Amino acid sequence: MIAAWMLWSIGAGLLFLAAGLAVERLLNRGRRWVWVAAGAGTVLLPAVRLLAGGGAVEGAASTGAVVALEPLVVTVPGDSVLHSLDDVLLMGWVIVSALLVVVALAGAARFAWRRRGWEQGTLLGRRVLWTRDSGPAVVGLVTSRIVLPEWVAGVGRARQELVLAHEEEHLGAHDVQVRFLAALLLFAFPWNPALWVQYHRLGLAVELDCDRRVMDRWPERRRLYGDLLLRVGTGGRAIPAMAVAALAERRSLLEQRIRKLLSKAPEVRMAQAAFLAFCAILVVGVAVMVPGLAKDEGQPVEELRPDVEVNSVPFPITEVEFHAERLPPPLPPPPEKVEVDPSEAPVWTDVDVMPTRTNKDEVQRLFTREYPPLLRDAGIGGTVTVWFFIDETGGVVKNQIHTSSGHAALDDAALRIAGHYEFSPAKNKGKAVPVWVSLNIAFKTH
Repeated sequence: MIAAWMLWSIGAGLLFLAAGLAVERLLNRGRRWVWVAAGAGTVLLPAVRLLAGGGAVEGAASTGAVVALEPLVVTVPGDSVLHSLDDVLLMGWVIVSALLVVVALAGAARFAWRRRGWEQGTLLGRRVLWTRDSGPAVVGLVTSRIVLPEWVAGVGRARQELVLAHEEEHLGAHDVQVRFLAALLLFAFPWNPALWVQYHRLGLAVELDCDRRVMDRWPERRRLYGDLLLRVGTGGRAIPAMAVAALAERRSLLEQRIRKLLSKAPEVRMAQAAFLAFCAILVVGVAVMVPGLAKDEGQPVEELRPDVEVNSVPFPITEVEFHAERLPPPLPPPPEKVEVDPSEAPVWTDVDVMPTRTNKDEVQRLFTREYPPLLRDAGIGGTVTVWFFIDETGGVVKNQIHTSSGHAALDDAALRIAGHYEFSPAKNKGKAVPVWVSLNIAFKTH
């Protein structure tokens, strides 16, 4: 179950990744929310899938129209290749997540050690922490502070204002907390490559959004800001911690930030790609979250009556004709007695001895063989209600699905096996009688 679910989760994450790459090209601002939504969808959709489709749903015995038998529970062992990897993958998942936690704690320890050497100070009236060569950045999950390297003190007031504006935008947008929460998703699901790419794109989107907000405040300093990005990208050192949002991002992102800085319009040519990507996610989501369409229960048959127009008289009615109209119509002849074939439709039959299944072991082997492999590997089950018509000898003459399991493959498997059932005949007052019976079949894996 774990292996199949992990594969499905990776596929869902890649769909969200494709949609995010397309959508962010349409935006000048707010790009980070695209990747926040993509990360949340990559985690929540598989989680809902696991909780909603992870096991069989026990259905109540069907009563009323037909005779209800004791439910049949079919438990099939998950012995597929994917299932054989479940234990190894689960152990690997725990180990990798634990290693990431250890690395994060080590980074936090290094951060705390280095912070001891930082000095309190001010820049243009703003309280900051001064370092030798780390930053500019905003650090701290609960209480965030601006960290600046010593060289910022000598770059001139115009550049200092841009540096402070950038870090203040990080503070106002709570970018430190956003990146920390995204990192927690990586710790929880480190095996999903889509989450790693989304986290990388989130880091870039956070800086691009911050650059855009700074340029909205200082539009005349665009080239000066670009020069500042070059200076920061070639000089600053990274700060080893999760709760960090920094002007000094990785050099590999510097070219993209400068290109976006000089552009003035979103890439609207990707609008069609974004639309198609979202349509793909919508279709896949519907296919996954809605396993089966609701059955058409049919519409009630309306009683047809001739319409009588009381106030519409095409010609005068004489007294004789009027009295004739008021005479009661003649009584119809009594209906002829028609023999009803009970096999035509499910009907109730009085029985005092219920039919019983006589080949349970054979049916269990058939279900083990016919259980749909994909659903079995994913640990997905369901309960389907089948109506059987059993003749006087106990043979199955007719069967039909009364209530779907929600998965067409499970319903088809139940119908394929239904013809192999063998029953003891039902009896009423000592005489074998044909009867319609209802049987709930619950598919499960372990």
